Amino acid sequence: MTEKIQVDETKLRQKAEFLDSMGLKSWSDYEAYARCLVYFDERDKASAYFLEAADKVERPLAVFEKNNPNEHSRLKLVQANYYRLAGERERSRVQYEQLAGELEYRLNNGARDDSLFSHLSYCHFFLQNYEKAIHFGKKVKEWNPISVGFSEGILMGDQERIQETLDDVISEIQKEKSLPYYTGAEVSLWDWYEIGKELSQAVR
Repeated sequence: MTEKIQVDETKLRQKAEFLDSMGLKSWSDYEAYARCLVYFDERDKASAYFLEAADKVERPLAVFEKNNPNEHSRLKLVQANYYRLAGERERSRVQYEQLAGELEYRLNNGARDDSLFSHLSYCHFFLQNYEKAIHFGKKVKEWNPISVGFSEGILMGDQERIQETLDDVISEIQKEKSLPYYTGAEVSLWDWYEIGKELSQAVR
């Protein structure tokens, strides 16, 4: 399968123009706008909007902190990903590290669910703790986290495993008819697509 997907720039332009006309309000608005800018090769400008999105996530984080730990950790992952996409590597790393600690504390105190395991897998993938990313990802029963396939490929230096995972990501994007500006995921399919492209080139 090809490693590239044809991005419909017209739809991205329409989305950006719509957001411009309505005015950016929520964190998801800022995320969507930033994602459009990435594909317009305006990365510096996109970084500023990702950081604005990260700032606006603070309010729902405060709401969920005490009464919904799963949603709180999910939004912490979303925020860490914004920092990563903005090029704030250290800020992103610190957030993934802190969140991994919080999640492992919950795990050690009896919490057991697929979202907790997948969140731990994502944290450790971005911390480059690939064995842990695989360990926790394989505990997820209802789906197969993308972090597992890429981690296995990296650890084994296995180009086929990376390509297989990238192909799965491409298939999922096509099946869901996903567009690059879709928001709200801890790590979007398009993020995994870009990660997979980089990994496939690095392993060669």
